[in-house]
Amino acid sequence: MRKSKVSVPSQRKGGCLRYGVTAFFVLGIIVYISMAVTAQTAEERDLRPALLATSALFAFFIWLMWRPWKRNKVSSIISADKVSKESEAPSISDRTAASYISNGQSIVRADGEDLTNEDIEYLRETDFERAQQYYENSPNPKFHRSFEEEKAQSKFHSANAEYIDQLEQYIWMPHLYSFDSIDDAIAHDQQALIAAQKLAEYCSKTSAGRQYFEDSWMHCHNSQNPDFNFIDRIKERYSDLTLNYDERKRTFDLHKKRQAFLQHADDAVLQVIEENPGVLQRELHKHFDPDLKPTIGTAVSHLLKADKIRREKRGNSYSLYKKEKGLPFHVE
Repeated sequence: MRKSKVSVPSQRKGGCLRYGVTAFFVLGIIVYISMAVTAQTAEERDLRPALLATSALFAFFIWLMWRPWKRNKVSSIISADKVSKESEAPSISDRTAASYISNGQSIVRADGEDLTNEDIEYLRETDFERAQQYYENSPNPKFHRSFEEEKAQSKFHSANAEYIDQLEQYIWMPHLYSFDSIDDAIAHDQQALIAAQKLAEYCSKTSAGRQYFEDSWMHCHNSQNPDFNFIDRIKERYSDLTLNYDERKRTFDLHKKRQAFLQHADDAVLQVIEENPGVLQRELHKHFDPDLKPTIGTAVSHLLKADKIRREKRGNSYSLYKKEKGLPFHVE
């Protein structure tokens, strides 16, 4: 049986961990808001909503950690009806994660009842406890900095924010296919590594600066990896793109070619089906560039869902026909 931990303000003790996590979030808010405000390129401006949303999330976590907690008081005199009702459903102290169901966007009670204030309080407490456990058990050293170290990092960034933010705006690794060409990706990664080297040299002058650089870029984390070096990831992609340039360029150009075709693939495939009634689905790709073969099946699926074509079984394939008015069905 899981008991909900409830405390009052006088019983909550600060602790280095809570102060450290708070300083980390405050630092994150400062960095992300600075990046959002100083965004210059179109790509950087596109990141503003994500940066501001992350800052708001950090602020919410700080509020969760420092808000006054109310003791859950239960009257010593309870009516018989209330006792009967509570005997049917588990009390908040008896509830566990199994009492709730999450669909990834919202949480509901497993018994179908509406969430009560006690349910919400319980879920808040468990989320806070889960976050605490994550930071306490994480192998990432930045979550184990002392309050003094976190404070020193914050002061270091505040004193050098203009120069640091100017360099950090280049230390990003957008998805490879977000670039117009493989050469643009290589140029970006090279610029990012140069900026990272300058930042590392600048931060190496003080212990607070070194820790700031390490915690910001050498000890990153996400849902898949609790501790990884972001700079190393840029180096790895840069090396891969330059050492295997011809192969990576062919793959990149092929991807872009297929993505461009997909913009009008449905119309192109529909036109071929209209001009060749009964064309076999397995042979449809022969009417197009061989490089586009993987995209033809996607277009056929779109046309079927849009009810623009019908098909008839022919051996181990299908004959395809453009859907005519008065035939609102396709034959399998």
